[in-house]
Amino acid sequence: MTRTARLLLVPVLLGQTLFFTWLALHRFIDGDEGHFLLASRLVLMHKKPYLDFFYNQAPLLPYVYALWMKCSGISWSSARIFSALLTTLLGVLLYEHICSQTRNWIAGLSAVVLFASSTLVFAWFPVAKTHTLAGLFLFSAYVVVSRLSAGSPRWMIAAGGVLLGLSVDARSYLLLLAPAFVWWIFCTLDGAIRLKSILWFLGGFTIGVAPCLLLFIPSPDVFLFDNLRYHAIRSGGGLIGWWQEKLVVVLQLFLGARDGNGLQWSILFFVSVGFLPSTPGRRYPPRFAFQIAVLLAVICLLPTPAYPQYFCLCVPLLIVSAVCAVNELFTNLQSRRERLAAIVACSAVMVAYLAVSVSDFRKYVITGYGVPGVKTEDKGGDWRLQRVIEVSQAIDQIASPGEVVASFWPGDIFQTKAVPLSGLENPFALPVSEKLNPEQRVRYHIIAPPQIEADFAAHRPRIVVLRTTLSWVTAEENKRMQRLADTFRDLLRANGYKLVRSIGGISIYVSSSQS
Repeated sequence: MTRTARLLLVPVLLGQTLFFTWLALHRFIDGDEGHFLLASRLVLMHKKPYLDFFYNQAPLLPYVYALWMKCSGISWSSARIFSALLTTLLGVLLYEHICSQTRNWIAGLSAVVLFASSTLVFAWFPVAKTHTLAGLFLFSAYVVVSRLSAGSPRWMIAAGGVLLGLSVDARSYLLLLAPAFVWWIFCTLDGAIRLKSILWFLGGFTIGVAPCLLLFIPSPDVFLFDNLRYHAIRSGGGLIGWWQEKLVVVLQLFLGARDGNGLQWSILFFVSVGFLPSTPGRRYPPRFAFQIAVLLAVICLLPTPAYPQYFCLCVPLLIVSAVCAVNELFTNLQSRRERLAAIVACSAVMVAYLAVSVSDFRKYVITGYGVPGVKTEDKGGDWRLQRVIEVSQAIDQIASPGEVVASFWPGDIFQTKAVPLSGLENPFALPVSEKLNPEQRVRYHIIAPPQIEADFAAHRPRIVVLRTTLSWVTAEENKRMQRLADTFRDLLRANGYKLVRSIGGISIYVSSSQS
């Protein structure tokens, strides 16, 4: 890095910290955050994902967030601030890498602006989901491996493997990227050092995925169900299916969708495609970044269903390839007239890139209109941090510390002293419960509607929390689950539960026989 680039490092750090922290505290809540954060709290209570409760993702996030909350406190604000800090760390690493590659601080600042103003970044990184953690470890692995040389110490090679392994612990399908990293090492290094480096990398990778192995060994069947087989039965398309839907996702990626911004993705992708061929040879790190981004985009299409938000992991890598390719173009321009034309063109593209993010920023922070999972009947109020905190405070006023509460969205009891009803720790368990037999439901910690109805008839638990709006995988499933919620509401009234608090679209019922 140049001296100017190093001097700008602190402003880049502080600027991103302020921006992403403010954004994290004001962005609408995403429904998935509820079960991620409740899982983190359960880990603090010495429970294990898969073994003690249903958890349909790779295991790293609950442990990392639990460690943070052990120091900072169990709250929505704390968790969101942590996500913002992870996002900032990724942005600073991106800045450092661009500056090191180009020896140009302007290129580094441009990359930061592109990063912070990308809809796929500001909408999906500063929230308590797996994207930020997986993206940070994946990009760190790329940075380390892209800088390997014949003189690199062995610990550095192993560190690249550890970082990639940790990204897999956060987002399991990133395992499919491992061959790309091994191939890059094979093509970059020569002679005897090549095989040794690959072995060191794979050794580090094995250490990195150790958290998965430690949870796999006690119960392989449960681990594989939560991480793999559940995703094969959650929809009618199987584990990898709905190919027409995947074609729609690709079109949304380039043309625009609720989750992201088509113009921004198109700019990064086509600038990389257009200018990378004119850059240095095959060992040029930005080429590696683009290769990972393309392969990762294909991998993100595999799950059923696939969502545009999954592709946020590609954005930092595409920024590397696009910015470095444009910088290389500038260095090869000879005449002042050519440079001026290039500056005008790049400025116009940058302005367009920034302009299209304004409406998206307003959507995710102010209106909620078009934000996945946010219903606008109440102007999205039920998915504001303040509303959820208000509900949690109301629950704490009614429930005793450690009392079991049936909350059909885990986020409502995350910031409380209550304990979730066993089987309701994750809202994605209930929709697949009828596809499992009773023995499987017990083994996988999943509760079925008949069992819930029997509990309500027996006035167990004393407190029940229901929401009027939740989003599920498909529109059909959404209607089915909303009908089920209406059935539960009728059952509660029929069995003597009283509505004691109504906050927006959230209702808190208490059994009259135990109140």
